[in-house]
Amino acid sequence: MAPANPFEALQARLQDHPHDVIAWQDLVNFAEDSGDFKLINEAYSSLLKVYPNTIQAQIVYMRHSQRAYPIGKPKLVDQDVIPTPQTLFSQWLKQSPDVELWKLYLEYVRSSQASSRDVVKKAYEFALRFVGQEREAGDIWKDYIEYIKDDPTSNERESQEKMDLLRSVYRRAVQIPIDNLEQIWREWDSFENGLNKLTAKKFLADVSPDYMTARMKKTELAEHHKRIGLFHPPVYDHKAPIELPIPPVLRSEERALLANWRKYLEFEESNPLGIEEKSMLAARIMAVYRKGVIKMRFYPEIWYLAYLWAQSMGKGDDAHTFLKNGLDANSTSFLLNFAYSELHEQSILNLQATANADPKKIEEKKAEGHEIYKKFVANLKIELDRLEELHIAEGGNPVSQQSGATQNQGPVVPAQNVIELEDDITQKENEFYGIVDPAAAEAKERELERERENERREAILVAKRVELGQVNIAWMRYAKRVGQSAGLRNVFKEIRADKWVCWQVFESAALLEHQISPTADVAAKIFELGLRFFSSDVDYVVRYLNFLINKCDEANARALFERIVVSMEAEKARPIWQRWLSYQMSIADLPTLQKLDKRIADTYPKDRAMKLFAQRYLYLGIEVVAPPSGIDAIASHDLQTPLKIPSVVAPPHPTPVLAPLTSQQPPNVSNGSHVYPSYNPPPTIAPSNPAFANARPPPAARMASPLQPPKRPLPEPDALSSQKRARRSPPPPPPPQRRQQPPPPSRRWGSPQRDDRRRVQFIASTN
Repeated sequence: MAPANPFEALQARLQDHPHDVIAWQDLVNFAEDSGDFKLINEAYSSLLKVYPNTIQAQIVYMRHSQRAYPIGKPKLVDQDVIPTPQTLFSQWLKQSPDVELWKLYLEYVRSSQASSRDVVKKAYEFALRFVGQEREAGDIWKDYIEYIKDDPTSNERESQEKMDLLRSVYRRAVQIPIDNLEQIWREWDSFENGLNKLTAKKFLADVSPDYMTARMKKTELAEHHKRIGLFHPPVYDHKAPIELPIPPVLRSEERALLANWRKYLEFEESNPLGIEEKSMLAARIMAVYRKGVIKMRFYPEIWYLAYLWAQSMGKGDDAHTFLKNGLDANSTSFLLNFAYSELHEQSILNLQATANADPKKIEEKKAEGHEIYKKFVANLKIELDRLEELHIAEGGNPVSQQSGATQNQGPVVPAQNVIELEDDITQKENEFYGIVDPAAAEAKERELERERENERREAILVAKRVELGQVNIAWMRYAKRVGQSAGLRNVFKEIRADKWVCWQVFESAALLEHQISPTADVAAKIFELGLRFFSSDVDYVVRYLNFLINKCDEANARALFERIVVSMEAEKARPIWQRWLSYQMSIADLPTLQKLDKRIADTYPKDRAMKLFAQRYLYLGIEVVAPPSGIDAIASHDLQTPLKIPSVVAPPHPTPVLAPLTSQQPPNVSNGSHVYPSYNPPPTIAPSNPAFANARPPPAARMASPLQPPKRPLPEPDALSSQKRARRSPPPPPPPQRRQQPPPPSRRWGSPQRDDRRRVQFIASTN
């Protein structure tokens, strides 16, 4: 049935899309333009159900209510059309941390003819107890001070009480980082000095340190508020757009906003103002958390932090409220659902610990715990069904578990018709002759893009299916704790019939049953039941095999191994072979292992023999026989030599020019490779004294040399391989003609080149 008017059409749209900010704004604007109190009530009441404590909506809604029920005048509508201001204030005030709503409340109380001056003062104290610590509360403090100043007195006692109350309000206000802090301090200074300059100095000196602290923290607080968007208040007008929170997609700016909120909450919890009164400090932090969950409604982490703080302060009711309201906004949050379930389970334990606890009430509480998980699972399945429907509509394959008979058949490939076959033949002919068809290339690219998008959606569905499995596993654990084996089996029976069940659920149920009754075969039966659906899933088969191996059930483990490896592709079954080989290495004898090696080699003929051998000595992923880096790493490991070995045969270099003594540089050593200079004595200088022919360089020179030979030389190649290499390679070129002068016998292989000029100078100086 089509909607009768645009207002009903917008309501119908918001039923399906409750977080459509534009539709909410259109609904409110339509109601405002109509001027009908009934439509205004429907628009704002429905908006505040989805977005509670939205201050802009509350302010405008309250003004409409005050207009419908003017003070001292006849009401314009019946009470069932729009609630009265008293009703709305009673619903909102204690839960609202916004100063503007409290200002509206104080204005309403002061304008009421039935309110005495004492009632107005109590209203101010009531407001300051909830929002007096807010930065924007300076106007409330200022109005309260002015109201006390205008309070008439008839005798000296009333004047003294008025002066004491005024001094108390001043004293409290100047210790809070409110916007008009300096103004109130100056007014207090004038007030005290007008009474008595001697006592003024004492009163101001006592509070001056707290005032300076508040003044300093005011700047820091303003910086925090700027980063989280609280510095500028919204516009409270019925024509202004309503600022509504939007569910995040975790973009970079949203992550930064969340991080800034966490920093601000940590800042407030650290008590930067040094508030000694615990109730005042708790009220300040509570207001901060309430403001945070309003602005960050769709961020479960903020709700959870508020819950943790309330728990730590002993505020159990507030903690429960934070979690419950957080789940209303984030029904699929794992964090909040698990925390709420634990809180509920703790309440069951507390009830059981009480004397004369009613068993019927305990069972009701246990059933409520099951309902928490059922509701969570139902919300996740709604999202999964929606994603799968979109995936199938775009040409993807179903991911859900439809039936055991069709699980392992794989995707259904549609048969190609004659036209498609002709197109394929034409495309292959064009590719053979190098003919490029732009339309065909564009169509092919679109098809590849569609396949990539389908793969992406399918990966998302598989991941969300496993996430649902984690919730089901938590549900079974809860059922085991509160209902033992019977509760576990009832929950598992309900879960396994679902089309989104994953193999992790079967494994978890089997292990939980094994913990209850280790000697029974219930766990193995559950594994076998899961094998009907997930026999093609390697991870599940390996987990089942591990279970049987850990039970020392070799017969069933061998039967499972033989049954699976013959029905699965070799490459896909590689982890199963590896697990079975690892198990056999612990129990089998050498002939059995050699037979298994032969069988693995026949299954994987392309694998190197060394790799197959290394698999037998693999433990916890540590490879010592054939590391992933290859044969070079084997040589490095076995010979204890560096991976980069310098060549014995140095490449030909031009004859170096002899440099002066002062500019001689050490040999080049970089990146683990050594360059050994060839020995080239100076052409004009020869050893003149045979006595110094075998002289060694001084110890300091030897120690300063960075070049050291390898610890172990490379093994020499065998003669046969050298002859073959010599026959294949051309003869080396003749060495360049050099001056026939043998190197001194004192020079070792790999040592740096000596400069004989130092030796000649030393001989000349000794003579």
